[in-house]
Amino acid sequence: MEVQRAAQRLLQLSPSVRVVTICNNDGKPIFSAHARRVKNLLSRRESKSSLQSAARAWKTRRLLQRKLGPCKYVLAEYGKVKRIVMPAGKNHLLYVTTTPAYDHNKVIRKVRSFR
Repeated sequence: MEVQRAAQRLLQLSPSVRVVTICNNDGKPIFSAHARRVKNLLSRRESKSSLQSAARAWKTRRLLQRKLGPCKYVLAEYGKVKRIVMPAGKNHLLYVTTTPAYDHNKVIRKVRSFR
């Protein structure tokens, strides 16, 4: 499956890439993979909530795109992780977490190379 290959390619980018999830526009996971050494920091419920929150925020951004242009990605940096959310086609979102020190532009460039 193409989605799984893309996720695996992102995970292989660096040991600093922790989790790759592809969800629909409602935040329902379609595919998720994490690096073997990674310990989940959030519970299943918290992860689900985070995905749904990202999807809701993305819908709001789409309302503004006529005036601002389409959103290319959103970056949130926390003390323990960076979270990158990007569109994956018209109906899906790519949700990637990395270590805070990792250069998130490497993830963005890699995703753009998939197109």
